[in-house]
Amino acid sequence: MDILTIRKKIAAGNFNIVDHALTEAFKDGISVNDIIYCINNGKIIETYPSRKRCLIFSMLNLDIPLHVAVDYSSEEIDIMTAYIPDSRSWIKFQIRKRGKK
Repeated sequence: MDILTIRKKIAAGNFNIVDHALTEAFKDGISVNDIIYCINNGKIIETYPSRKRCLIFSMLNLDIPLHVAVDYSSEEIDIMTAYIPDSRSWIKFQIRKRGKK
């Protein structure tokens, strides 16, 4: 699924945020508005076609990187997790370093 289709579903309210996503986001000081901002302004940096998921990256207003993982296996988008990525595991927060998961 492409980012524009994901954004259309978000704009139409066809999404859920799973508890895990809220827990992880709030631990990092990330709000629901930040998650929506990331999806609306970010780009897909990883795809997981067999799981029908992708990872979206965006920089927040205060130059804070954010990753949001979404599942598009059903009619509604499920936001699975949201977190501030660890710079030790990512190149410019967009490319996973070798051997890092």
